[in-house]
Amino acid sequence: MTSKPLQNNLAFPMQRGPFQGNGASPWYCTLKLGTPAQSLKFSLDTGTNMSWVTSTLCPADQCKHFAGGRFDIQASSTFAFTDCLRRPYGFGPWGTMQVESACDVLILPNDARLDSQLFLAAAYEGDQFKQLDWDGGLGLPCSSAYVEGRSSFVLQALMREGQLDPTQPFVAFDWDASTRTGSCQMGAVDNAKTQGPHLFLPWSVYSELPGVEYIWSTELTSYSVGSEKLRTNIKFALDSGSSQFKGDNALMRETLARIAHSDQPDILLEFADGQITLGSELYNCLIEAGPEKGQVLPQFAPMGLADLVVVGSLIMEHCYTVYEYQVVKCSHEVYSLAPVGIWLFNRADGPQIITRSSSKPFMPGARAVLETKVTLPGPSIGATTVAGTWANDYGSVMTLEVSGRQVTGTYRSSTGSTGEYSIAGCLSGTAATRAKSQALALAIEWHDLGDAKKDPSWHWASGLSGQLSVTDKGDVLTLNHLLVATSDFPELARQGTYIDKLVYTRAEQQTPIRTSAESDPMSIENTLAGYWVAAGGTFLMLSVHSDSMKRFGIVQGFFRNQDVSAEVTGFTDINAQESNLSLQSVSLTIATDRDNTVRAVCGALDLMADTLSLLILASSPVAPAHAYLATQISSLHFTRLPVPSPATTG
Repeated sequence: MTSKPLQNNLAFPMQRGPFQGNGASPWYCTLKLGTPAQSLKFSLDTGTNMSWVTSTLCPADQCKHFAGGRFDIQASSTFAFTDCLRRPYGFGPWGTMQVESACDVLILPNDARLDSQLFLAAAYEGDQFKQLDWDGGLGLPCSSAYVEGRSSFVLQALMREGQLDPTQPFVAFDWDASTRTGSCQMGAVDNAKTQGPHLFLPWSVYSELPGVEYIWSTELTSYSVGSEKLRTNIKFALDSGSSQFKGDNALMRETLARIAHSDQPDILLEFADGQITLGSELYNCLIEAGPEKGQVLPQFAPMGLADLVVVGSLIMEHCYTVYEYQVVKCSHEVYSLAPVGIWLFNRADGPQIITRSSSKPFMPGARAVLETKVTLPGPSIGATTVAGTWANDYGSVMTLEVSGRQVTGTYRSSTGSTGEYSIAGCLSGTAATRAKSQALALAIEWHDLGDAKKDPSWHWASGLSGQLSVTDKGDVLTLNHLLVATSDFPELARQGTYIDKLVYTRAEQQTPIRTSAESDPMSIENTLAGYWVAAGGTFLMLSVHSDSMKRFGIVQGFFRNQDVSAEVTGFTDINAQESNLSLQSVSLTIATDRDNTVRAVCGALDLMADTLSLLILASSPVAPAHAYLATQISSLHFTRLPVPSPATTG
């Protein structure tokens, strides 16, 4: 290979495409790929660990995107496949593409040629891709240790080929939204732009979801909307391939709800050593193309990434941003990169969003290249989890699955009415250890998912709250159980609320039944939906959907009291009224970050009085010696609030 050596750095000119509502950055760099060279638009993406490009492997009706470019593999004489297989590559909730592995020559802005491995997109579809302003992406993960196999890491390759000085391990983004032009500079920092208020975000691995350790994450001390602190001690990531805020489902939905019911509150990101304040004029953005063109919308989106806040151009357009690596040389011309952190500097001509500077100063100049091994954290392996199959002394069995802090599953009962039933729940934020348990809360809807004969218990619901403990004899679930019977079941139970203590141990793995409720909920009208308030200002906002067969209700919403606020999930009996019952069973679960507590909230809606009476089992992680203090019971009585009118919601 021939290359053109550089003096320490390489600048990639960047342009801003139209801002669209798909959460992807509008910024891209036009580079050339193949022989003869084909011009294509690439994101320089710190939110991915691989490089890819849309290709002519896509059928004519696939891979439609706003940028419109495709790499013609037949037209390049230097193109070669590196594998004969096609496989899916997932971008999490954002979407999935089918890819094949290949290599070709990437022509850099200085006309140097770099042999590169990359994925060829062979299929993708969906509005998120249709609104994409670029044809592909070049990944700039936090470390070479996390690079996806069969894909080049451009920064590492440039050092290896002698085109970048390894003592200058920087990637600096400078975007000017007013002129729609910018740059990504590799191998140097513009020291004139590192003056004034600044923020240093030391890298800290995000391991809640194995496989995404490559993101540039850091500790976020607190996240507030206006004066209300919604989360503490979670992770934050700055992603140049993103635009809007996204991440934790509950947090993003709660943010949107607060914005809708408040007077354009600020978003406050508090770090251990500094803070960012983002006003509504910055997070309310004009959509310039796509289905929502012309609308001004708040840029927050749930993405299923538990305890994580990700954002990109919404912040980076107002800061000079420097990603810093630690270079390790382990043999002749073999350089590995480990993460140090991200530096942000207010743009002198823009809004001053860094409202508290870090005490750690940015030191210009060369960085030492290490010649000793560096160990990076990986995914959590062997951590104790509630996922799996559990059996209790009655012989009842439940199979649980975990995604972040959300729990789903099925329950097979051996008492009363037998059958299989849906579970929803949540976990406290810390995994169980021998020193401290993990709290969990579960809701069960007692409507059989199979073909059993209907009986009165199909109207009932349960709430369970307690602890996952690690003991010498194995993992143990100890749950306090509230069973709400809203109707008599002759020869079994009369209407009322029953309490029990259930102890579960691990059992042979079983495959839960997949119900249509998990994938195809339908919006319905139900009396439980709406706004509810209890003494002391405790507030519930609830919506109700049903599974596709209208067997039971799926409840979502928000809970708030003087101390905490959180997302609500659970079940309700949507068939109570047509069955001439006066009570409609309700079982909800709530996880709150501020006090690291989970709540099983279980009771009934009085259909005649239009009041909601609930018992609350609140559990927090405890040491084994304090197990008797793990769960606290309380009660709340709610009355309905009128639906706020647009005039009062702001």
